[in-house]
Amino acid sequence: QAPQPSSQGPDRRGAMAAVALARPAGAPSAAGVLSLLEEQENQLRVAALKRLNEVVDLFWHEIADYLPDIESLYEDSSFPNRELAALVASKVFYHLEEYDDALRLALGAGQLFDLGERTEYVEKVVAVAIDEYVRLRTSNFEAELKQKDIQPVDANLEDVVKRMFDRCQEDKAFKQGLGMAIESRRLDMVKTFIMGSDDVPEMLRYCQTCATTVVASKAFRERILKVIIDIYTSKKEDVNYTALCQCYFILNEPGEVAKILRDLLSKGDPQSRLMAYQVAFDAVDNENQHFCNVLLKSPLLKPKEPPAPAPAAEAPAEGAADAAASPPAADAMQVDAAAAKEAEEFGELSEEGKEHLGQLRKILSGRSSIDLHLEFLHRNNRSDLLLLEIIKNSLDPKNSITHNATVMAHGLMQCGTTSVVFLRKNLEWLARATNWAKFSATASLGVIHKGHIKESRSVLSTYLPSGGGQRGSPYSEGGALYAMGIIHANHFDLETKNYLLEQLHNAQSTEILQHGACLGLGLVCMATCDEGVYEELKQTLYTDTAVAGEAAAYAIGLVMVGSANERVISELLAYAHDTQHEKIVRGCALALAMMMFRREEEAEGLIQQMLLDKDPILRYGACFGIALAYAGTSQNAAIRRLLHISVSDVSDDVRRAAVLSLGFVMCNQPDQLPGVVKLLSESYNPHVRYASAMALGIACAGSSNKEAHALLQPLMSDVMDFVRQGAVIAMGLLYMQTSPGSTDRVKVFREKLLKVIGDKHEDVMTRFGAILANGIMDAGGRNSSASFFSNSGVLRPGAAIGFCLFAQMWYWYPLIHMFSLVLAPNALIGLTDKLKIPKNFSVKSGARPSLFAYPEPLQPPKKEEQVKAATAVLSTAAKAKALKEKKEKESELKKAAPSADADMDDKASITEAASTKGGDAVSVAGTAVSAAATPGTTVVGSVATESVAASDLGSEHMEVDEQAAAASSAQAASASKDAASSSAGPKGDEKAGASGDADGSGEKAEDGDKKEGEGKGSEEKDAKASKPEPTEEILNNPCRVLKAQMQHISFPSEIDGQPVRYTPILRGDRRVGFILLQDNRPDEAEELFLEDEKKEDEEDEKEPEPPEPFEWTDDA
Repeated sequence: QAPQPSSQGPDRRGAMAAVALARPAGAPSAAGVLSLLEEQENQLRVAALKRLNEVVDLFWHEIADYLPDIESLYEDSSFPNRELAALVASKVFYHLEEYDDALRLALGAGQLFDLGERTEYVEKVVAVAIDEYVRLRTSNFEAELKQKDIQPVDANLEDVVKRMFDRCQEDKAFKQGLGMAIESRRLDMVKTFIMGSDDVPEMLRYCQTCATTVVASKAFRERILKVIIDIYTSKKEDVNYTALCQCYFILNEPGEVAKILRDLLSKGDPQSRLMAYQVAFDAVDNENQHFCNVLLKSPLLKPKEPPAPAPAAEAPAEGAADAAASPPAADAMQVDAAAAKEAEEFGELSEEGKEHLGQLRKILSGRSSIDLHLEFLHRNNRSDLLLLEIIKNSLDPKNSITHNATVMAHGLMQCGTTSVVFLRKNLEWLARATNWAKFSATASLGVIHKGHIKESRSVLSTYLPSGGGQRGSPYSEGGALYAMGIIHANHFDLETKNYLLEQLHNAQSTEILQHGACLGLGLVCMATCDEGVYEELKQTLYTDTAVAGEAAAYAIGLVMVGSANERVISELLAYAHDTQHEKIVRGCALALAMMMFRREEEAEGLIQQMLLDKDPILRYGACFGIALAYAGTSQNAAIRRLLHISVSDVSDDVRRAAVLSLGFVMCNQPDQLPGVVKLLSESYNPHVRYASAMALGIACAGSSNKEAHALLQPLMSDVMDFVRQGAVIAMGLLYMQTSPGSTDRVKVFREKLLKVIGDKHEDVMTRFGAILANGIMDAGGRNSSASFFSNSGVLRPGAAIGFCLFAQMWYWYPLIHMFSLVLAPNALIGLTDKLKIPKNFSVKSGARPSLFAYPEPLQPPKKEEQVKAATAVLSTAAKAKALKEKKEKESELKKAAPSADADMDDKASITEAASTKGGDAVSVAGTAVSAAATPGTTVVGSVATESVAASDLGSEHMEVDEQAAAASSAQAASASKDAASSSAGPKGDEKAGASGDADGSGEKAEDGDKKEGEGKGSEEKDAKASKPEPTEEILNNPCRVLKAQMQHISFPSEIDGQPVRYTPILRGDRRVGFILLQDNRPDEAEELFLEDEKKEDEEDEKEPEPPEPFEWTDDA
């Protein structure tokens, strides 16, 4: 019998509760435990909560009904186990997927919320806690920058995050902890995780990569880089100078880089000197002229008594001096003042040190890299001139658009190779260009000779404006000035700048010359922020002539790239509203966009102002402003804004620009772009479809991405001609530097291009795109590719600006030449400390050679393959004719057999005569080949040694009865075989015996015929096919290394069992570009790439030695 309630004491009730809680395993309900929550005794309720905490994962659906009671216990300050109530309630909310409430109560649970449990509940709530912490810290960071009030962070939330940091350190999960610290803006923990890891250099590299690719805020990115710099500078050994200098480059601190370079040179050891050269090459590769100019001006890197300097090395420094009024130049003056004092601390360099400093200055001036790239592109030029010939011959010579496209495609194919063989052979064809086509054709010479700055004037001397009264065509002269700018693009030269300024002054009456001079001037002074040049261009802009004004606006943008100069911005905006010329408004809008390059949040004010403008052209420029300001950041806010504009703006031009700009913003994550533009590529608006294709081409250039291909493929068959054009050009970008050995898609695409070009029914815009795509795919002699990033991973200004102006071909074809700015050679060039190229340095590519080989050049069609159109033959007539021919051949063979010689050669000639007697259905270029031969097979015994391909007898020819043809072929073959066997004499028997042929001379005759028909070529082909392809190859210095090939490149310590002589100073970190090499055997003589040839040239040009001294006498 149960005891009476009135007689129960506290101990008795506790025992009863224990009995009630001790349910059998697998209890079907928690109702009994939940009923205890209604008791007034805290001890019972605590016992109930403990039990509920154990079974909450099973009975959370029942406990959910009691959540108000449990939460009230947590909120009751007098309840002894408030934390336990919070924990139980948090778990119930977790199961209800109310994660915010689960987090709130978990934080209230304090230490009872055990992070060490590793359950799904703990992991999820911790993830929500970190997300909330990151959100609060990020918003507080932004508020701090804007000097606004910050929101306090809950101490319990701080505690959870702190415990997670501790857990990462205990588990040695340093990268996870570092990622969490970066996201939550905890610079103190960033440093803690880097210094506390087992591999500090790797953590520094990882942190720098995250900062430059993941962090969206420019301000916080700079703070992380400063932390990395502090760690590097605190280290005394194993400092990664290339990474450290990249941090200084991003922070725009050339003075610190100058100190590092001087310090490395002062050490005197070869390894430090090589590292200084490597840092200098990286600085030039980043394409920031102003940064390199400040380095050249620094007293730390100037000899105290400079010899007569080469103009090449000093010109950039003078160019920087011209920009004294600009803010960057003012900074440079402050840097110089501080550096002058530090130069005295380093002391004077020795004679050898001065020589090394001269080498370093030559690298920083950009001349070394230009010369080496020119030599590489010229020597490794693999342009297929036959392809150009085929394109030229398949086009209507009277069509100026396709003619212009061919000239431009040739320029891109030969970009930087200095090869004009095709143009020399086709001067008459080239002379057909008129007006602006002549302007573009002349400018294409600048693309071909890009980087050939030493000879730019002599190369273009025929076309440049002459000093006398007689002038040539203004189109060719203007094109030559534009070409000069392309040759010197991003490589400042004071003499060229002055020459172009002079031509601009002299051309006040000719806007075509002004157009060329402005574009050339903008390219030469690109990113120098030269105020003097800006004032000159502004005067041309204010003349309010459409053609010259547009070029002047573009040039202002080029000169002021990334400067965000407020005065220039206000003047351009005001003039864009005043002028009536759309071309000038568009030029001003693009110039404003270029000035915001990589400014990110700083550009928001201008972008917002332009987006709200009623003029659609300024909104168009705002889209490119977003593209260039956030290029390579993949920032979500920028992507969202562009997507919103792409579906909401009333102007097709603005929508097109918005979609196209996605390619710029997401160029650092090209694999993600196809998913973003998938729906846009199916839009009803053709402008959006065109832009989605171009965005894919720009971002995925050279990647041969399958998803991008799948989106572009249907667009190549679009109903709109300009959409097809954009798809074809984008596909050409996609398959840049792609070998047929890596994917069959590129081979199919090349065939498609030739078909489109040759199809006279195809729209001219699409054919224009197909011709241009051929030039893009084979750019730079098949040795260059479009790349947004330098070899050291920094965004290239030239590439972003080049793509931006290339996209303006929608309005102005001559801007297609700006694509040359995008191209970068795929070269791996090893250099010694003398900046020479050693021959005996090699790298190993751990991939099949065919995977990255050059495409096979087209073969000229052989005479035997030039098949004439077959005449139509009825099947009944063909059968009757075949029967008649059979009887005639048999009678002829019988007559010829007795008198024929038994030699195999004579038998072959009889067979040839028999097999070619009546085959008049098809005539093959002067040699008789029987139409009876099946397409794709070789005609046995005929003069034609090559097979007649099926495509040669394709749809362009009349239909021929194939069965009759096959029958007559079989009859001819059997007849020749019978004749050969019946005429076998003593000689035939001897030959058969000698060869060991058990079947007599019939098969021997067949073999002889086969040898005559196929020759040695087929045997070699079979042998080559049967031989397995090697799985790796050795590449000799210098060599082409594609982006996809870099992962397979390694630097072996031995080659053919011999230890290598040269090892890279950046072993393993760099697999493309310029690599400085350490000589392990400096006492041995070096085999250098260009020195041997120079010696041979000198010997050839050497004058004979003078005669030995002698005395002259009159007796002679």
